Formats: sequence, C-alpha cells, structure tokens
Amino acid sequence: MNDAQSDAAPHIAGYEISGRLGRGGMADVYLAMQISLSRPVAIKVLAVERTQGEDVVTRFEHEARTIARLDHPHIVSIFDVGHTDDGRLYYVMPYLPNGDLSTRDLRENEAAIVAILRALCRALGYAHNLGIVHRDVKPENVLFDKLDRPLLADFGIALAHQSARVTREGSTMGSSGYMSPEQARGHPLDGRADLYSLGVVTYEMLSGELPFTGPDTLAVALAHVEQPVPRLRPARQHWQAFIDRAMAKAPAERFQNAAQMEAALDLVAAVVGTADSTEYATRPMAALAGKRRSLRPYAGLSAAALLGISGIALITYALTRLRHAPAEIATVVTADTPTTPAVAGAVAGPAPAGPGRTSLTATPVEASIASLNSETSAEDAHADDGTAITPIPQTPPAPLDVVPQAPKQAAPPRVADLPAGALLRDHGGPELAFVPARHARAGVRDEVSHAFALGRSEVTRREYAAFVRATGRDAARCRVPASPLSLLRKLSWREPGFSQDDNHPVVCVSWADAAAYAQWLGTRLHARYRLPTRSEWMHAAHWSAGAEGICSGNVADDKRAVLHRADDKACSDGFEYTAPVGQFKSNALGVRDLAGNVSEWTRDCKGGTQKTGDTGGGSCPQHFFVGTSWRDRASDHPPDFSESADADIGYTTIGFRVLRELDPNKPPPLVSPAAR
Repeated sequence: MNDAQSDAAPHIAGYEISGRLGRGGMADVYLAMQISLSRPVAIKVLAVERTQGEDVVTRFEHEARTIARLDHPHIVSIFDVGHTDDGRLYYVMPYLPNGDLSTRDLRENEAAIVAILRALCRALGYAHNLGIVHRDVKPENVLFDKLDRPLLADFGIALAHQSARVTREGSTMGSSGYMSPEQARGHPLDGRADLYSLGVVTYEMLSGELPFTGPDTLAVALAHVEQPVPRLRPARQHWQAFIDRAMAKAPAERFQNAAQMEAALDLVAAVVGTADSTEYATRPMAALAGKRRSLRPYAGLSAAALLGISGIALITYALTRLRHAPAEIATVVTADTPTTPAVAGAVAGPAPAGPGRTSLTATPVEASIASLNSETSAEDAHADDGTAITPIPQTPPAPLDVVPQAPKQAAPPRVADLPAGALLRDHGGPELAFVPARHARAGVRDEVSHAFALGRSEVTRREYAAFVRATGRDAARCRVPASPLSLLRKLSWREPGFSQDDNHPVVCVSWADAAAYAQWLGTRLHARYRLPTRSEWMHAAHWSAGAEGICSGNVADDKRAVLHRADDKACSDGFEYTAPVGQFKSNALGVRDLAGNVSEWTRDCKGGTQKTGDTGGGSCPQHFFVGTSWRDRASDHPPDFSESADADIGYTTIGFRVLRELDPNKPPPLVSPAAR
C-alpha cells in the first residue's frame, strides 16, 4: 500500500469517517459517525503498511478480544469489530472528546490527582482480577469522556495470563518512561508492574516531569532498574511514602494489589481532601509540552511498539545489561514496630536511599501505607512467576487520625540534649533508641565512652530478606547449638527447622552475615551502622524496667518441659521457639527482647584481630554473642550471658540487632518523643 493509500480514510460500512484523530505505532484512529445510531465514535484501524508481520495482526486481534472482556466504568469499551473494505482490521470505541491525561497540568490540584488515581486503581484491579496485565499504563492511555471521567485505554500489549503469550519470552514491550524494572529486563510480569507504572504517573502528575530521563530508551530503562526513587518537593512530602511503595524496585515491596494502593490513597486524601471529576484541570502540561509529547487530542489511543525497533543491536545490548543488573536494587527495609501513638502498630514506609536526602521521622501517612503490606510474606511475594494476582477482598482499614507534622525547630537538637530512650530514625531505616553514655542505677554508675542509638528490635526475617534480595547473599550454614550433626540437615535462615513469619527475628545468620547487613544498611541510609560491642549491648540492657528477671522475655517454657530437670520451673511465655519482635515489655529505653527470643551477635572478636570494615570474619575465627534465647531455661544463664561461636556459621538461637553511631557535633537522625 503506498503513502497516498495509507493517508486516505478507510471505508467501513455503516460509518461515516470525518477525519483522523491520531496515528500510532501500528494503527490509525479516526473520528466517525455511526450512521444507525447517529453517535460519534472512534475507530482504530490496523495500519499494516507501517508494521508488517503476523504478530502485529495477532496483537491487534488480542487487543480487541481483551477490551471486549472488560466491562468497567473506567475502562474504554468496544462497540464493534470487523474489516475495512480493503481488508484491514478495525474496532470501534466511544469517542472521548476531552483528550488524555498528558494534556493536563494537575500539579496544584492534588484532590483531582487522588480522584483520577482512585478511578485507575479500580480499573486496574478489575483487569487484574480477570488475569489481565495492561503493561503500558501512562498518561496518553488515560482518556476523559464527555463528563470528564478518566478511562483506561489501549490494551494493545496487555498480557492475559489465561491465554497464549502474544510476545516472545524475553521481549520488552511498553513505554520506557513508565516501565517497571522487571518489565525492562523482559521478565515475567504480574499486576504489580502496572502499579509501578501508575506510581510513575503519580510522580509525573505531582511534579510535572518523569522521575527518570535519559538520552535514549536504554538509558531510561536502566534508570528504572538502578536509580533510587527521586524525592518530591517539600510541599508534596505527604505523597512520598505512596510513591516509594508504588515504585519499589522489588515487586514484593510494592502494593500487592490495586485495593491496597487505593487504601493508601485514602490516607493521602485525608490530608489533601477530595475532588469531583469536574474539578480536573484541563490546561496543557507546560513543563512537558514540546519536551517529550505531542499534545494530539487522542494520543492515548496510540499503540505501544517494540522498544527501538530500528536498532536491534541496541535492544540486544539493553536487555543483556538489564538482565544482568542486580535483581533488587535499592530494596527497602520495612520496620515492623509502632512509630507514633497516633498510628499504633504502623511502620515506617520504604524510602530508597538517594543523594542529598534528608532524615525525617515517618509521618502517619508513611507509617500507615507501609503497614498495608505487613501481612504479605517476604518469602512468597517476591517471586515473579507470571501468575495473575489473586484478588484479595478486604474491608478498607478504619480511618486513622492524621496528626499534622510538628513545625521545624529553629535549631536542630544536639546529641547531648537528647533524653534517654528518645526515638530516632533515619528515613527508611529501623526504629532506634537513644542510649546515653552514662546513667546511675540503684546508686551504681554504668558508663561507656560514647552515646549511641540501638535498634529497638532485633532484625526481622522481612528486613533480612530485603537485604538478601538486594545483594544476592547466599545463606550461611546453620546448626543447632551443641549438635554438630545438625549441619547435615541443611538448615538456613529461610528454613531454621521451626515455623517463623516475617515479624520473627531472623536466625541462622552467621556473624559475617550480620556484619554485612549492618554495612549494607549504613550504605543505603548514608549513616554508620554496625553491630554493637558487648559493652554497648550490656550498657543498654542494664536500663531494665524492673526486676522481672529472665522470665520477662521469650525463654524455654513449659512447652519444652521435656528438656527441663524436674525441679526447674519453666517460664510460660506461650512461644515454643522464637516470638515476633516486640511481644514482651521493653526496657526503660524502649528496647525490646534484650531478655530471651534470640541471643545476638556482637562486634567483639575472640581469638584474633578484627580489622575495621571486615565483614567476612576471616581474620577473626570467632565472635561473641550475648544474651539468652528461646532455648535457654530461666536457671541457665543471667540475661547478660555472653559466649563466642564460629563467625561463618549461623545458629538457630542467634540473631542480631544494629547500632547506629552518633556524631556529637552533628544533629541526630530525627528526633521524636519516645513512643513505647
């Protein structure tokens, strides 16, 4: 077909075509009048002359079948399908006269952004429940009808899990500016890839620009894989936790379904208010016009094409580099402990580290957003096996009181001014308790050379799993204490020989594993994290809340009475093995589980010299651990018991917590009144 023929409007029986609305990678869109009903429609006609091949026809037919399955008020519907007089495929849709999202500047209309996102969450949730992944969520594919309601369009490259694959395994389709890391690598996808793209759209609506840019599609795709999520301007910080969760590099760290994402929007809406659809601004995106889009009125109907079709060598190089990039870059750690009295049981939202970022305490919105995913297993959710997301019908969480942020202090507090037990936190890091250098207890002074911040809880399986996904660290050998034969059982932190969930302290990690975790956490948070020394750990443990003794924690109880001598009285704590962190009363500093649950690795070396920065244990064959564990009887050891073990082996009774060093000449990392 020559150019003249391709520019000529097609002839379709029953429709009167008045002009072209837009031209995409594989199809043209025409404005027409449906004669029988006297209504305007849009007709998408396959333009075979621009994209030859049977796969194009297959994709076009697939799009029509996919849209025909979807009957939702926020998804563009389909009226008719057939062939033009010259044999080209077409399908007919309603004419949507109000353009697409790329033409709208909503940066100062947060309520409208919330309303649009809510509609798109419901549309995606509906599609995902049918096993359909859109794979090209972007502003051009969000159209507005005559009532100015947003509708999701263009399912041309959608993936239906219950049907045959339309694209070859390993091919990369979609729009690079909105593409999830796993989509950029050509990995199998599920609905969480669409939620990532919707997070990018959210960032763009709030800021007027894409989070990642580059000179070509390869550079942009690599940025999605390698670069941390950028920070929003201060006036939009209440959106940051939502963006961070939506755009997490690892699918397991994102919202796990559209319902969770919409629930998080409720928290943001409590801050910014709500809007009717009539409040959507319609002026062009000045920051984007002329930079990366043409503002054609029907741009949303342009079909996505294979990235870089004219540069096969570039595609090959891009996919090779992307697939060999670290599987989970800038994966976040999510704490599992309460943050503020206003949000009991909530946790800090993930925030990947980035240059120039500031430390802030978790806001109630951040805390509540992070808690939405707290029941998702870190072991099960991270596998991208290409299966559809299982719908999770949930009652939306009860509204939470949103506490306004405290005004910024005129002068940042100093370490010397902090009260004992003050709650500290690097943004995106674990909760820490401030431990002064000295205190007096019952008239006896206890002193170390410096103040420090200690993790309020032991490192959990969820937190350690994020580290493993980010670094690819292999599991250490693990054994049961005093049982050399247990090395033959292939125990590991994933399978310690007893049941644990994500909120339990991680065990079966070697000293080298624990030290590597602390170093990784410090690098990610731009702070000095490490394991505590024995003297630091015991100094914190001496701030006891009373004289409860060893039975104040999770130790050997009556469920393990067979191990006890007849004259021993077991503690009845209700946990046969480890307990979730924070189940028992904290000490006066707000530090939890210093008695029982797991013994903890320390920095101290035995039988060798520990070099600064050494996380491998090679120059120090053994390291000390301290404290009692779930396996110890009440009469076995004092709470500050210490012993040493091989640095390269994990044990079913030993975990760890982190220490953050404090510079007395610099402001501490976020100060909040201690909340316990």
